[in-house]
Amino acid sequence: MRILFHVGVGNLDRPHRWGFVNTNFSNLARTFERLGHECLVYAHPSAKTNQPFHKTIYSSTVNKIEFKPDWVFTWNGVSEGDQEITKMFGEDKMIFGELGFFDHYSTLYFDFKGVNGKSENLTQELSEFSPVIYQQILKKYHKLRTFTEPFIFIPLQDEGDTQITKYSPFTKMQQLIDYVCEMYKNSDIKILYKKHPKVDCKIIPGRNCIEVKDNIHHFLPYADKVIGINSTALLEALIYHNRVVTIGKGISSRKLVGDEHKQYITHLAQKQFPWSEMGNLDKIKNSYFYRKMIAL
Repeated sequence: MRILFHVGVGNLDRPHRWGFVNTNFSNLARTFERLGHECLVYAHPSAKTNQPFHKTIYSSTVNKIEFKPDWVFTWNGVSEGDQEITKMFGEDKMIFGELGFFDHYSTLYFDFKGVNGKSENLTQELSEFSPVIYQQILKKYHKLRTFTEPFIFIPLQDEGDTQITKYSPFTKMQQLIDYVCEMYKNSDIKILYKKHPKVDCKIIPGRNCIEVKDNIHHFLPYADKVIGINSTALLEALIYHNRVVTIGKGISSRKLVGDEHKQYITHLAQKQFPWSEMGNLDKIKNSYFYRKMIAL
């Protein structure tokens, strides 16, 4: 197979952020090459890595290239350059990467349809439930209850995240708070919210609205409802129950009945892949995405 890795070419917003993608895509290209495939990394010059793949070409803008790939890897498909590459080679050849579902900053997943609201995970048949994986995840995340009254829980997002700029009807977290407060204006139930851990935002709380600062897993299992915009917090709520309301469309939007939320969690866990294993030939050979690439 001929495999192209697109790394930020054509992206306008801080393309240096794709440096970590270049590092990991270059590692994956080296592994694919060991498996007998011809690879090329097509990278923005600002997306720097200390270990570039030996067959790398650089460009700040998307231009036609001689390389004719069977598959094209890119990151999330949302940025301008991603969309140009998709248009150039066609959606059927694209494989989209995004940060993992759990262990968010040390894993990723590859999706043949898109990420977030376009993900194949929203419609494809779920893999068999794994009690072992489920218990491992539950043990890692579950925490004791700290708020004793009934409550609604709202995990707030980073307003600059593509989940907000591309997939949400709200642009400000205040709008989300106001929306939920309006939903429960005739109720005395407490509405707890937690700000994104990396981004502060000004919130004017409504009636019965309380900011909390503890780990979200002190609240997710016990909430009457978890309401938010597509985020890992909503996905983590599905570890415990399906009382989750996703505003916009994302990974947590899938309709789940009964205990299907547990099956969905183990389905997703089995599809993510550690960054640190990009150079592991055996694990790449047995990965979900490589087996699908070979089969199609």
